[in-house]
Amino acid sequence: MGITTQMPKFGMLSGYRVVMMGASVAAPFAGELYAENGADVIWIEHPTNVDAGRVARKSGSWQQDRRNMRSLAMNYTKNEGKEVFLKLLETADVLIEASIGGRYEKMGLSDEALWERNPKLVIAHISGFGQTGIQEYVNRASYDPIAQAFGCVMRMNGMPGQPSAPAMPFPGDYTASFYAFGLTLAALLKRNETGKGESLDLAQYELMMRIQANYPTDYLRYGLDYIKEGNHSRICAGYGTYSCKDGNEIYMLLLNPGVLQKGLPVLGVEYGTELIPEGSSFVPVDTTAAKIVEDAIQKFCAEHTAEEAEALLTSNGVPCSRLLNYEDAVNHPHYKAREVFTTWTAADGETQIPGVNVVPKIKNNPGQIWRGAPNIGMDNQDILEELGIPQEMIDKMYAEGKLGKRDYFESK
Repeated sequence: MGITTQMPKFGMLSGYRVVMMGASVAAPFAGELYAENGADVIWIEHPTNVDAGRVARKSGSWQQDRRNMRSLAMNYTKNEGKEVFLKLLETADVLIEASIGGRYEKMGLSDEALWERNPKLVIAHISGFGQTGIQEYVNRASYDPIAQAFGCVMRMNGMPGQPSAPAMPFPGDYTASFYAFGLTLAALLKRNETGKGESLDLAQYELMMRIQANYPTDYLRYGLDYIKEGNHSRICAGYGTYSCKDGNEIYMLLLNPGVLQKGLPVLGVEYGTELIPEGSSFVPVDTTAAKIVEDAIQKFCAEHTAEEAEALLTSNGVPCSRLLNYEDAVNHPHYKAREVFTTWTAADGETQIPGVNVVPKIKNNPGQIWRGAPNIGMDNQDILEELGIPQEMIDKMYAEGKLGKRDYFESK
C-alpha cells in the first residue's frame, strides 16, 4: 500500500499538497506546519548531499521538523528530474523553497514558467535578501544570523557595552516560516476565489525589520535610535532578570497600576505615596523610587528561591516566571497537563523519538503526528508511481544518480 493511501485524513488542511525544498529551518518548518495539520507535504532533497538538518546535533532538527512528510530525493534541476518536478507541481497547491534570490529564474523555473504548468500554484520564495533589488545583495548567501545582522536586530541583543549576539533560536528562520505558512494560506483563499496562483518574495532581513515594533518608526519619525538594554528595561524599574537565593533566575515585569498596587507590597514597598503615586503605570528608572524598588527586589530575591519568589509574585498578580531549563519543563505539571512533549516512531519503525507535540491545541480539526521524519528518498517509488512515471525512467534516474535513497539516518 502506498504512503499516500496510508496517510490518515485529519486536520484543517487535509486534501492540500505542498512541495517543499530547503535545508536547515525556514522552508522545512513552514512545510512542517502544513504537514502537522493534515496536508500531504513532499520534501524534495538532494539525492547525495545530506541536508544539514539531518546531521546537526545528532539529527534533532529533521526528526522534529520533518515529521509527517514524504521524501523525494531527486535532482530536479535538469533533464528527467526537471520534468518530473514540473509534473509534480501540476498536482500541488503550494511550493515553498528557500535558496539564494533569483536561483529559480536562472534554472528556467520562473514563476511564469511554473504557472504555465499549474496556473493555480501558490509559490513562496524564502531568501536572505529577496528576489529583486541590487543584484549583489540578491545573490548573497544568507543564514538566520545574517538576516539578523542586516535587518538591524543583532545589535539589539547582548549586554550593554559587550559585543552583540544573535538572538536564539533562529528567529530569522522561524519568522520566515510563519510568514510563509500564513501568507500561502491567505493566497490559497484568494486562489480559491479567483483561480489564479500567487508568488511571495520573503526576504528574511525585511521580516526581521518588520517585527521590531515601534523602534523603526521612532527612528524615522523622531530620530530616536534603539539603545541596547541587556537583561533589564532601560525605562522601567522591576522589569528584568533577577538571581534568587538558590542561584536560579526569575523574570518579572512591574508594569501597569494593578500590578504595582498588588505587587509592590509583596516586596515591602508602599504603593500610593509621593514617590510612587496611586495610578502609576510603572516606576521610571534613574529615580529615587526606582532605587528603592530595585533594592527591595534584590533583598526579596536573596531571601527566596526562584520557585518561592515566582509563587509569591504570581499569586499577587505580578507577571513573573522562573527561567526554566528542559529538565524543569519536562517535569513541570502544566507542561504535563497540556501534553507539550510526546514521542513518535522514527523511520526505522523502532526508534522512539521524544520531542515537542503538535501545537497549538485545535478543538474541531486537530493536527497529529502520523509518521516520523522520512528516510532519504523513502517515498521515491510511491510519489513517482503516483505521477505515472514509467519504471524504466525511474531505474534510469537511479542509475544516473538523479534519484537517491538511504536507509534510516541518524548522526552519532
